[in-house]
Amino acid sequence: MSAAMVILNYNDALRTVKLAQVTSRYSCLAHIILVDNCSTDDSLAVMRDLLKDELAGENENNASNRKIHIVPSSVNGGYAKGNNLGIQYALSHFAPSHIFVANPDIMVEEQVLMSIVAAFEQNKGFGVIAPLVRQGYNVWKLPSFWGIIESLYLVWFNLDKRAIKKKLQKSKMPLQRVGVVEGSLFCISAEAYRQIDGLDEGTFLYCEENILSKRLTEKQYKVGVLTGEYYDHFHSVSIKKHYKSKAKAFHNFHDSFQYYNEKYLRINSIQRMFFETSYALAYVERCIYDLIKK
Repeated sequence: MSAAMVILNYNDALRTVKLAQVTSRYSCLAHIILVDNCSTDDSLAVMRDLLKDELAGENENNASNRKIHIVPSSVNGGYAKGNNLGIQYALSHFAPSHIFVANPDIMVEEQVLMSIVAAFEQNKGFGVIAPLVRQGYNVWKLPSFWGIIESLYLVWFNLDKRAIKKKLQKSKMPLQRVGVVEGSLFCISAEAYRQIDGLDEGTFLYCEENILSKRLTEKQYKVGVLTGEYYDHFHSVSIKKHYKSKAKAFHNFHDSFQYYNEKYLRINSIQRMFFETSYALAYVERCIYDLIKK
């Protein structure tokens, strides 16, 4: 078994480079692919400059001898499109059996990644496995329509995720099947990735995890969490830099969740009306949240 890691960068070069340099020392990772998702700042140049020693001979035919690789995207098509670019690069150049997908604003120890790879070896039928996050919650139920309504509301959704995390932490099973894991850090098997034809690029931001789990379950794959392994997530640093508030970022929810509703849940006209009303109320909740935070 061999593993690669894809880190998607958007205007967050310093954190991306830091994570790449730390994980490049991990023997369990054969290659690390940094995708610059058409950053609007000088991220691409900064990454190339800070990693110039690691990228020596980048234009030569010795890519397999280097551990870190930079893949620039010509367009920012969102989370799924950017990660697909990195995963497909890894599969076509290095043929790893498993691919870790990571945000720049996480940190994870090598032992955790090794435990995940071992879990794939020892447990058949899993398409995605992740550790638990220390800060906040990274696991929730695969949503039906009412699950989508719940996930619109900060308080309701977080209380549910909190209860799920507490239950997982009490579990005596080292690998527990779950509905959905957050996209900040997970590992997908190359076989499962090919079977589901990659990540669905129909959304720009948000709901990608729900869609991924839905596609996996349709192909009879399971999603799992290692209940005794953890990583650190510094909570959407690049998103916060760009949108500044919960309410502004929430605009991306609408189209992404509606896409999931239409394509994967096939909702009816009454459900569409209920979704729109719930979305409006949830937007007000986020505006109140932003005011309280200020």
